[in-house]
Amino acid sequence: MKSGLRRPRSLRGSLTLVNVALLALGLILAMAASLVGVWTILIGQLDDTLRQDVQDVRASSSPSSLPSPASAAPDTCAAVPSAVLHRSAPYALLDSRGRVVRSCVRESDGPRRNADALAASVSPVALADRGEGASVRLDGEVYRVGAQRVAGDGILLSTAPMAGMMATVKKLFLLELLVSAALLSLLALLTQRAARRRLRPLEDMVQTASAIAAGHLGSRIPTAGGSSEVTELRTALNSMLQQVETAFRCREEASDQVKRFAADASHELRTPLATIRGYAQLFDKGMLGPEEQERAIGRIASEADRMNRLVEELLALARLEQQPQPQRRPVDLALLAREAAVDLLAVQPGRPVTEAGALKREDEPVPVLGDEGLLRRLVANLLSNVSVHTPPEAPVTVEVTREDEAVLLRVRDDGPGMRPEDAARIFDRFFRADPDRARRTGGSGLGMSIVQAVVQAHDGTLRVETGLGEGMTVEVRFPDAQLTT
Repeated sequence: MKSGLRRPRSLRGSLTLVNVALLALGLILAMAASLVGVWTILIGQLDDTLRQDVQDVRASSSPSSLPSPASAAPDTCAAVPSAVLHRSAPYALLDSRGRVVRSCVRESDGPRRNADALAASVSPVALADRGEGASVRLDGEVYRVGAQRVAGDGILLSTAPMAGMMATVKKLFLLELLVSAALLSLLALLTQRAARRRLRPLEDMVQTASAIAAGHLGSRIPTAGGSSEVTELRTALNSMLQQVETAFRCREEASDQVKRFAADASHELRTPLATIRGYAQLFDKGMLGPEEQERAIGRIASEADRMNRLVEELLALARLEQQPQPQRRPVDLALLAREAAVDLLAVQPGRPVTEAGALKREDEPVPVLGDEGLLRRLVANLLSNVSVHTPPEAPVTVEVTREDEAVLLRVRDDGPGMRPEDAARIFDRFFRADPDRARRTGGSGLGMSIVQAVVQAHDGTLRVETGLGEGMTVEVRFPDAQLTT
């Protein structure tokens, strides 16, 4: 069964059809105007010829020499000028009532025998009064008839054949028809080529859209050729396609990160849960002695604290993602860094900690606009990272200064450092350059991810410099609150 939907006509075909139709209409009007004009000119020339016959009669004869209808003698045709008598076309000399003067019709005159038919085909009196010509058909031929008064009440009907004129008009019509057909064909060809060239960018857009629909997101519309409007459209579409591809890639990366995050989180939680479950089963079965029970309780408490820290850090990351713009107010970053350094010394009394910059002067606040809780967590995570991933005797320097219209927080340690490939992943969630050491010291692998999220939420920048055996420096820049308020 055939579908009832008609296939849409191509734009190229529609443009060609419209152009050809408009030109055809113009050519038809031009042909009609030219043919009517030529016909009118040729008719006028024939009428002028017929009027000239009467002028010849009047010039060659006096009124008394022209035959009178009442006294017409057999030889009165002799009074008709030879220019009329010798023309191979019908003529007639009539009286005032429009009757043919018989003596003027000769049997040997050939076409002149049509005088009676000629007089009957027109109204001589009315024709003579109007002074106009008329077209008649006699014996299968078309003649132009003119009537003029001569010799008092007499009327001379003279004719001229129209066959030559009609042949000329027919040739002109055929010539114009051939020229019009050639022009229409040429226009159709040129329109097709011009439309193909002009519509090529649209075809490129269709091909690009098809390629993208097939999964080739890197496809772009070619930039060669086209008008300024097409160029603007192409540029806008390519920009949109770039944004679509970027958004799709970001979505894929986010989806992959969520999957990895879920897998890593489940793995991180599975280990302490397995430990707690194992010791619980040993308790349940009475397989632990008094000393072993005490050690098991300590392990259970340690793993529970680890899970608690992990959940708290996951919640902190979730809050930062849900509310990327925290409430801001002036916060003394130097005070937060000084308190975090004191906390580090309390946990590791033997670690050399150096305070630099504004930390040396307690009366010099260094304010930044931000959330105090998030900024406190940022500084604590930086120093906790030093505590977990460097030996207890490794020196650390904490510095807060103003530099280039910004507030700079720098934490530098003399620990083992990191390889470049590990440093590139330092902000990935659950990443640990030394997993065994991190698990022994309680690191979750989320500290630096939280640091990055807090810095981004406060419109800051973060930079890490490290090398294997060269220690590590973490540098954070915030806008200076004194310049932004």
